[in-house]
Amino acid sequence: MHMRTRLMLWGAGCAVLIGIGGWLAAEPTAGEPAAGHADAAAAAATVSSTARSAVPATTAPAAPDAPDALLNDALVAIFERVLHEAQADSKAALMAKAPALLAKYLREDWRVRALGLFERYVDLQEAMHAMPPPVPGDPAYLRRALQAQDALRRQFFRPEEIEGLFGEQMRQDHFMADKMEALANPALTPEQRAAALEQSEQAWLSPEQREARKEAVAHVDAMRQTEALEARGASPQERFAERSKTHGHEAARNLATLDQQDHEWNTRLDRYANASAAEKAQLREMLFNEAEQLRLNGALALRATGQPKPADSGR
Repeated sequence: MHMRTRLMLWGAGCAVLIGIGGWLAAEPTAGEPAAGHADAAAAAATVSSTARSAVPATTAPAAPDAPDALLNDALVAIFERVLHEAQADSKAALMAKAPALLAKYLREDWRVRALGLFERYVDLQEAMHAMPPPVPGDPAYLRRALQAQDALRRQFFRPEEIEGLFGEQMRQDHFMADKMEALANPALTPEQRAAALEQSEQAWLSPEQREARKEAVAHVDAMRQTEALEARGASPQERFAERSKTHGHEAARNLATLDQQDHEWNTRLDRYANASAAEKAQLREMLFNEAEQLRLNGALALRATGQPKPADSGR
């Protein structure tokens, strides 16, 4: 087994545990999407931040009073690339290949220091590999596992190195642990659960991550509101008034436009579905463009299950 494969097994298991919010999603908090949806958006914000802060070989030196530009989560991504590209069977073989591989991604004056950090990163991953594998479905175990990871990091890295290399991921992980515990706690009322999640967001997530979650929650709330409006047969005027109160005038206008597109799409589907076999070939060309024709069978199949295909889904 390649060293890279061995090192990734424990981390992959923990990532699966952190990402399995769906097992708790049977009773989500009011106003809170099923576990994983908003956090995926927050994670995407973190990934985007990482991509923007990548450390190419041509990066200019940081200003003297700026934070240590080498210590960020982009360097961890580089370490993972090196582990993958080295395909080494031992640490000795890995470290022999590492200088040339790091040189592909880092400017020259950072490479010696990065090599030392990389060696400690490998030692950290080996230590984590020796830990018991995660147990899915156990928030308490996840909390203990994250605490054990934090303790291991302190064995191999100084505080400023931990913050730079792992800080964003650690905060995201601990927030997810808080969320899993809150969702799994039957003693909490919906209001208490929402308050606990809000407090956890403030404690753990960056402003960018909180904004990503806010947008995701708003999106889910809008979908749930639309479903409720549909269920009671609300008029366009009622929809606009209620949406304006909840989401603002501009969002209500955009949602009204989507309603109109959805209505128009379903009207065309009705005409096509109710046509005779002889008429369908002509109507297919007349009513639907090429992209819509590719999705027509799928839309009709969804209709058969009682789930009309929305007008904006991929068209």
